[in-house]
Amino acid sequence: MDGSRHSAKNKRIILITVENLPIDGSKLINTRVFNDNRGSFEVFWEQDLLKAKDISFAPTNAHHSYNSRTNTLRGMHFQKAPHGQNKLVSCISGKAWDVMVDLRADSSTFGKWHATELSAASGNAVLIPAGCGHGFITLQPNTTIAYLIEGEYIPDAGRVLRWDDTKVAIQWPCKDPILSEKDATAPDWEQCEF
Repeated sequence: MDGSRHSAKNKRIILITVENLPIDGSKLINTRVFNDNRGSFEVFWEQDLLKAKDISFAPTNAHHSYNSRTNTLRGMHFQKAPHGQNKLVSCISGKAWDVMVDLRADSSTFGKWHATELSAASGNAVLIPAGCGHGFITLQPNTTIAYLIEGEYIPDAGRVLRWDDTKVAIQWPCKDPILSEKDATAPDWEQCEF
């Protein structure tokens, strides 16, 4: 088959749109999901498209978190300055309520939080700036969260802010989540090292 007719004449399909979120520097990235009888396909990160939208993000590693049960909560995790990490977070199976809290003292949204519902079906992701805490709670069983991360993991810089801290006052959709011991015993705002 001659592939020449499929070259430069093909028009680019818009796969990604970007919206600002209320936390300074955070973005909602919506991707187009293509569904057919086999399942689905999506492009959730394309460097050149996002550079054209003034997003500079160069992931250095990727992770995923599988959660077998509904109401599993992980958070609020971050690395203290100067070792903060930018994160692109998406849901590749199931559904989750994803939360960021601004821990940057020089930010106009310092101490504020924002939540976004992420799901495999929606094709959305959030870009969380370095200096923000991140967490999520699963809304369905068998939920997998995928992360692209920019910045080195520094174990000594890793911190956790208590998920139910009264100063931040995140309005979680579940009051009795499944937690790790580390998250359940995390320090509150007054004791946490930013």
